[in-house]
Amino acid sequence: MADPLQQPNDRPAIVDLICIGGGLGGMAAAIRAHDRGLSVMILESSAYVGGGAAYSGGLCWLPGMIGQDSAEAGNDYLTHVEGEKTGSDPQKRLAMIGSMVEAAQYFRQAGINLDVVAGNPDVFYPAAKGSVGSGRMFESAVSASALGEWRERLMPSPHYRIGLRHRELYDDALGLDEKEQLFARRRVEDLLTMGTGLSGSFVAAALIERGIPCLTGHRVNRLIVRAGKVAGVEATTVDGMSRTFLARRGVIFATGGYSWAKDVADIEGLPDFVDAGPPSNAGDHLSMATLLGAAVVRGCGPQFSMGGVIDRREVHPGSEQVVCRQLFDVMGLPHTLVINRDGKRFGDESYYVGINEALREWDPIGKRWVNFPCFLIFDEQYRQTYPLAGLSPSGDYPDTVVQAESLEALAQKLGIDGAALVETAYRFSEAAERGEDPDFGRGTLAFVRRRYGDLRHQPNANLGSVQKPPFYGLQLRLLGTGMCTFGLKTDACGRVQRMDDTAIAGLFAIGNAAASSEFRAYVTGYANSRNIGMAYAAANAV
Repeated sequence: MADPLQQPNDRPAIVDLICIGGGLGGMAAAIRAHDRGLSVMILESSAYVGGGAAYSGGLCWLPGMIGQDSAEAGNDYLTHVEGEKTGSDPQKRLAMIGSMVEAAQYFRQAGINLDVVAGNPDVFYPAAKGSVGSGRMFESAVSASALGEWRERLMPSPHYRIGLRHRELYDDALGLDEKEQLFARRRVEDLLTMGTGLSGSFVAAALIERGIPCLTGHRVNRLIVRAGKVAGVEATTVDGMSRTFLARRGVIFATGGYSWAKDVADIEGLPDFVDAGPPSNAGDHLSMATLLGAAVVRGCGPQFSMGGVIDRREVHPGSEQVVCRQLFDVMGLPHTLVINRDGKRFGDESYYVGINEALREWDPIGKRWVNFPCFLIFDEQYRQTYPLAGLSPSGDYPDTVVQAESLEALAQKLGIDGAALVETAYRFSEAAERGEDPDFGRGTLAFVRRRYGDLRHQPNANLGSVQKPPFYGLQLRLLGTGMCTFGLKTDACGRVQRMDDTAIAGLFAIGNAAASSEFRAYVTGYANSRNIGMAYAAANAV
């Protein structure tokens, strides 16, 4: 693809706005800036566009879009989810929700489909004030043909099977055979769904419909300051060349977080950490912005789930980094449990947010992490019924999955307490047959039963015994979601700030580059909506 910004005599390209990062936020900001009449360009360090959102499930959480719902009710719900632990600002959070909804409405009018996932409840519905049973989850799908020559450069997701919309996956009227037929048809049609569909919709709108220039393989390494204002960037190309780009109005960091920084586990205070997202999320924004006096503050994280390496040959696109597969789709299904090296469960496996704090537990006497390392345990009932991170039911497993004819033998191979594992599996299975989990309440959340369970399985979509040999085990890793603890301090419009609240002129940060200080917890779809909302607000403020 020709360089659309090559200047005669290699003079710097000059535009109104530069977006650093070709993911969801960068595309959204570029679209809004273009529609305002500004000239804009996108610089992306990797060979792909779509960013971390393309790896996600692609949901957007948007209160106040449907029926009698409101932003205020959504704020009440987030207040419940966050609880009293973090002390963030409810008014700032309400303003963020307003930006998210206004942005969603704008982008829908601009031709990007955001469709409600009917019947998908809030996680804590109906226990929380402000929660709803349906109408806050939205998704986007797009035909691959709409991306033109960018189709092959849209970031492919190693974590999700693409083709069905969420509303189709959750449709009880569609049987497994019908869904498989739909998947087959959609492969031929090349319909992009999940995070690939969400990112792809914005890529099509930005790069094809509007013709906004985007240069991949350009890693920005320095901000240019003139007369006290950020006025451009220097970038290094994949062949080592240095290029300068100037911006009249400003620069937006849409780089994602720092989850692939080499010291991320130490920064987050965790026993282990590998990210699910693209390796391009390396924290470049922090390195550059702090040189100008930007403040780094605590946000929402770290947000992580549990994953595992299934195939050591599978690497992230354009990288040599081995993919660690997300497993929350597995751990919410019947006939699975997660145990520590002592052979004991330590949380509700079906909703990873609820188990995260237990993974931080430290034994000050034994001087060890209480619940890490940990292991996924499942039996032949699971293997014959459900897929495992892309592996078909009843198919062969790679050597990363340990197999044994008894739980005692499996425990010996994994290096864990065998007697405790047998006792744990028996207690869990006995209650699971009744559809109960008296220890951790697995299967009690309506959202989790629908999203991560098997609604055909009775009496509980998330619970099934683990008693039928052979048995299987997989060592787990702490898998980041791209949402780390720290980020740049910003105002409501994404202006990067110093510790004294003054803004660095011409510099903005959005999405995971900006600390989520308005909401320090996790709600499915909030990060994607926040990214879009901040992009819209920043593009309006430039």
